[in-house]
Amino acid sequence: MMSADMDDLLEREMEVARRIQTSFLPEEMPQFPGWEIAARFQPARHVAGDFYDAFPLVQNRRLALVMGDVCDKGVGAALFMALFRTLIRAFAQQHYALRWMNDFSVERLARSVDGERPVLPSVGTSALRNAMELTNEYIVNNHGSSGMFATLFIGVLDPTSGMLLFANGGHEYPILVSSAGVTTQLDTTGPLVGVFPGAQFEIQSATIELGDTLVAFTDGITEARNSRDEFFGRERLYALMERPVSTAAELLDRIQASVQEHMGGADPSDDITLLAVRRQ
Repeated sequence: MMSADMDDLLEREMEVARRIQTSFLPEEMPQFPGWEIAARFQPARHVAGDFYDAFPLVQNRRLALVMGDVCDKGVGAALFMALFRTLIRAFAQQHYALRWMNDFSVERLARSVDGERPVLPSVGTSALRNAMELTNEYIVNNHGSSGMFATLFIGVLDPTSGMLLFANGGHEYPILVSSAGVTTQLDTTGPLVGVFPGAQFEIQSATIELGDTLVAFTDGITEARNSRDEFFGRERLYALMERPVSTAAELLDRIQASVQEHMGGADPSDDITLLAVRRQ
């Protein structure tokens, strides 16, 4: 087979891979009254290691929010992206309690409004912990020799109250933005996912108030470089978020356009992924 034919075949195969990977991302975002969810996804190559997800839990009373970044880029990262996404969806639906329920310290969770008595939200907590811990154990035990891992953020949102339980396995800190600007960073609560057997992931909480927007992203945003080799960085990202917006989609379009302008119109060197959740 001639080289041109091989190139055409490879191009067609990569296009098939791109379409298959795209099918792993949600075609439509879940709809909850009073909430808007938007996402943007721009792979650096035909296929990517980044992924996002949003799906209902607990008889549609909770919403799972996921942002992940598998190490490396290209085909290998894309294969593991599909695996991580599938494991998270499957394990999040398991509502049995793991051993952690027997000795879990309530001091790790949010405190009540008076700041004195710890609160242990039970609905959705097991889904969150199962998704993080069981995914980690599966990757470590079955694919540890591959050296593949992911940074991973998973949140479980109560659309009625705005309470968000979350765990962050080494991922870029998602940002909570209010009318006053950037108010909260959802910090790391555990290690990279798929590296350490028996890894523990602390659960923390935040509240998305009326008018607030939660923005999760991958390092393709903050580490985007221009011709002078300067990173886009968090300061530029925060400045964009300080300007008022009417929708989550508007904010993501603004960020994506600014990153593209910073890169001078060049193709990204890393996957770029954004997820925004706005309480209207």
